[in-house]
Order: sequence, then structure tokens, then C-alpha cells
Amino acid sequence: MSIVRMVALGSIAAVFAMPGCGSDTNDGPPSVRYGDSICAECGMIVSDERFTTATIIEGDRGSEPLIFDDFNCQMIFESKHTDLTIVDRWSHDHGTNEWIRMDDAWFVKSNKLHTPMASNIASFKAKSDADTFAKTLNGQVSDYHELQQPD
Repeated sequence: MSIVRMVALGSIAAVFAMPGCGSDTNDGPPSVRYGDSICAECGMIVSDERFTTATIIEGDRGSEPLIFDDFNCQMIFESKHTDLTIVDRWSHDHGTNEWIRMDDAWFVKSNKLHTPMASNIASFKAKSDADTFAKTLNGQVSDYHELQQPD
């Protein structure tokens, strides 16, 4: 086998072995490296899984995840970048840390809930879990669309 052919085959193999640049998600939530990933809005290190959110946008090479350390950072970023095409939004269930689509989540807002960037918001997969948590903090339960409405 010629040197040129070996180099070409090695290059092709290296391309397929490399992780993709940008998105590690096509239709699911992104991977987050807690203690290492950076919030796309405030630049802080993302460290508390309970409050981590993600916006999946349409990028040049397909879906691209943007990671946020708090719901506030996500909403601020999206309000500044209205030109982006949003494919999906994700948050974590406050009790289980499971990723859930924000359109399917229930949110509790309470001044007694301390979050990384002061959104005072936690998300839940089940409305019953959100209701129970809200009662302990005298909080309000809403869905994603109600949450976006001005107070």
C-alpha cells in the first residue's frame, strides 16, 4: 500500500473517530460537563444540575446546544438573539435531575428558592411534584408559556 493511500485512509478514519464539533445532540438533550461547561449567557461555570437549562438552535451544521446555568440566563440570551431558530428547550427535573422538554415541564417560582442567577425557578416533569414542591415554598406553579408572561 502506498504512503499516500495510507495517509488518506488514516485521515478518513480520524474524521469518523472524532466527536462532532458543536452539537452532541440531534433530537435530545445535550451533554453537560458540570464544573467545566460554561453558561452561554453569563460565562459562569455550570455546576448545579438541578437548574441547568439548554436551548437547541439550528446552526450551520445542524442542531447546536447552548447551555445555561439558570433559567434567567436562558431567557436573557434568547431575548437578545431573536434571530436564532430555536429547535427545542430543555431543563432538569428538580427532584430527579432528568432532562425534560420545557414545553412538557411544570415550573415552580418562589422567592425562597435560591438558584445560580436568581430566577427562583425550578422545573418538574410531573405537575403533582411541582404542586407539592410549591406548597413547601409558598411558590407558584405554571407551564412554560405562562412562565414567559410578564408579571
